[in-house]
Amino acid sequence: MTHHDFSGRVALVIGGTSGIGLTTARGFARAGAAVAIAARGEEAGQKARASLEAEGARVLFVQADVRDEAAVARAVEATVKGFGRLDFAVNSSGHGGDMAPLEQASQAVWDDVMAVNARGVWLAMRYEIPAMLASGGGSIVNVSSVFGLAGRAAHHAYVASKHAVVGMTRSVALEYAQRGIRVNALCAGVTRTPGMQQAEVHVPELVQGLVAQHPMGRMATEEEVAGAALWLCSAGAGYVTGVPLPVDGGFLAA
Repeated sequence: MTHHDFSGRVALVIGGTSGIGLTTARGFARAGAAVAIAARGEEAGQKARASLEAEGARVLFVQADVRDEAAVARAVEATVKGFGRLDFAVNSSGHGGDMAPLEQASQAVWDDVMAVNARGVWLAMRYEIPAMLASGGGSIVNVSSVFGLAGRAAHHAYVASKHAVVGMTRSVALEYAQRGIRVNALCAGVTRTPGMQQAEVHVPELVQGLVAQHPMGRMATEEEVAGAALWLCSAGAGYVTGVPLPVDGGFLAA
C-alpha cells in the first residue's frame, strides 16, 4: 500500500474486524493514525484490536451492529471520546444475502441485506459527519461493489443495496462539498477475502466464473482495495468527492 502520513489523525472503520476492513484499519495505523474498529462480533473485534496493538497501533474496539442506530451513535461517540476527534471513516459492514431467483427470493433476506448494506451506511454517515465537522472536516469512504454500478442476475437485494450506497454517497458528497467533508464510494471487484477463500473451497465453479469476468484474470488482494480507500482519505485525493471508484481489474471496462 502507498505510504501516507496520517499522524495525529483518527480513523473509524466500521466492519473492521476482517477482510478489507481490517486491512484498511491496519493501513491507517501504519500511516500513523489512531484507529477505532466497530463491528458486530465481540470476539473477532478483540482479536483484531490485539493484532493491531501488537504492531504498536493506538486502537480501540467498539461492539456495534449497524442495524441499531444507538449502537452506531455509540461507536462514533466512543471514537471521539477515546481519541479526541474524527477525521476519516470507512463504512465497510457488508452482508451478501442469499442468491435466489426472483420468484424464490425472501423478503426477510431483502430486509436484512438492505438494513446492513444500505441503511447501515446511511446511519453511519449521520453520526460520523457531525463529529468530522467538529474536527474541522474529513473524508468518508463507503464500501460499495462493482455491483453498485452493474447488475448481476439473482442477486437482487445485494445489487440494490450496493447501488443505494453509490446513490447516497453522491447525495451526501454534494451536501457537504463546501463544508470540508469528502464522501466517496469504493467499488471493488472480486477480492481475496477470508469469505471468498471459503467460497473457493465450497463453490469453486462460482468463484472461477466471477474471476473470469475480470479482465485481469485474478482476484484483487485486500491490500489493493484498502490502498484505494487510504488514497481516497489522503491529501492527494483532496479534489475527489462523490465518486464511485472502481478497483475491479477491468470488470466495468468490458
